[in-house]
Amino acid sequence: MKLLKCITQISLIFLCCNMFLPITLVSANQDIEIQLDAYIESYLKEYQVPGASVAIVHNNEIYYSKSWGITGESEEQVTTETPFTIGSISKSLTGLAIMKLIDENIIELDDPVQKHIPWFKLEDKHVVAQITIKHLLTQTSGFSTYTGLSISDKESKDFGAIKKYVESLTNVNLTALPGEKHQYSNANFLILGALIEEVTNQTYAEYMGKNVFAPLGMKGAAADYKTAYEKGYRSGYQSWFGLPLKSSVTYDNGGAPYGYIAANVEDLVKYIKLLSGKDFKNFLSGNMMDSYLTPHIQTGENRYYGLGIRISNPDAQDKMIWHSGSTPDSHSEMFYIPKTDWGGVILTNKNNQLEEEGLYYLKIGIINILNGDEPVDIPDNTLILQFIILGFICLLFGIYIYLLLKTKLEKTRKNGLWAGVGIFCLIFAIVLLPLIVYFLGAPWHAIKVFSPDVALLTIITITLLAFIGLTAIRISFRNKK
Repeated sequence: MKLLKCITQISLIFLCCNMFLPITLVSANQDIEIQLDAYIESYLKEYQVPGASVAIVHNNEIYYSKSWGITGESEEQVTTETPFTIGSISKSLTGLAIMKLIDENIIELDDPVQKHIPWFKLEDKHVVAQITIKHLLTQTSGFSTYTGLSISDKESKDFGAIKKYVESLTNVNLTALPGEKHQYSNANFLILGALIEEVTNQTYAEYMGKNVFAPLGMKGAAADYKTAYEKGYRSGYQSWFGLPLKSSVTYDNGGAPYGYIAANVEDLVKYIKLLSGKDFKNFLSGNMMDSYLTPHIQTGENRYYGLGIRISNPDAQDKMIWHSGSTPDSHSEMFYIPKTDWGGVILTNKNNQLEEEGLYYLKIGIINILNGDEPVDIPDNTLILQFIILGFICLLFGIYIYLLLKTKLEKTRKNGLWAGVGIFCLIFAIVLLPLIVYFLGAPWHAIKVFSPDVALLTIITITLLAFIGLTAIRISFRNKK
């Protein structure tokens, strides 16, 4: 009897625990959701982001999904079905399309690019023949970041834009031999986009729609201007001194392979499910999927590049498969962590090159919250560089006013000083822009669309330097009279 009584008591305790366990889990999930809401909204407020959408996946199910704010042009309410341009996450989808073509024995990973695109030429005919599909996917072809940016964000609505941009590389010299080193370049994925068009006799947008988006159930995704707008894409906002202003840069058909695919969070959740290996198992063979996600080249401490995808800490518990992306008016993050089976996507419709660090910290903070850790502090959007340049502009403006007043003062015989000041300022005005382009490793067009406020301040600085130079020389000549 005592044994029976003991068993009965244990059974009752076990039953009670199981009764309260779902309530405990629901309560814990609600706490995490509240924490995520507060954390994400603090970022959106600090960076004054007009519209955003976030989704988190766990155990192949949507764990969290929420949208905030409005779109650009028409100021429509953002929902989980609102497409954003996803920036360089597009590269991972272009890489996926290439792996599908390899899986179907249409191309091979180590094929020379010229085997499939005979019209693809560079200044050095011998070197261009050595570039393979794998070199392009791993960003080791020898094309520089600068070269890629020089043919990016051109706002073309032409369906032939991809081929046109690749043809414009004819006079380009590589900055490294193929396979020698990793250089992140949009040029690599533009060429892959052209290769897809060449071997399939379809436009890049058509092939992606039929062979990638449709099989994965990415109903809101598009790779051309017309289709993207039909599915609800609207341009976002460029950041001017931290404030969102409706974008002056429009969708670029030629940029789809490296950065202008449009998709919503529901679409990218489908992509994450593919990465997890739990859905769409027939999309690629096991060998192809393994190759796609294999770290092929090291890009930093514990950071690697696969075939269009990034991998961090590949041999550790916190291994992460991810990619970030930005266009002049959008910024995005996507990640999947195999060990914990957490995956997520963050889409926002405001960008400035100087603000991109904030979204990276938001991603890390979200992962910490999901793991039960404290979220990281998101950096303040302090506009330090803009204020430094503004301070310099104020100084230059003060000098210019002084010189204007100087022209009315009594003439002096010390003429050489003003001539020297004038010549120095004119030379500085002439070389400042080339120096900025050189040190940043980016063409002026890219600086202008990704940091328009800094570009404007730079032009004002150059203008003031030129005016100071001319005025100082004018004073010098007047004194000589």
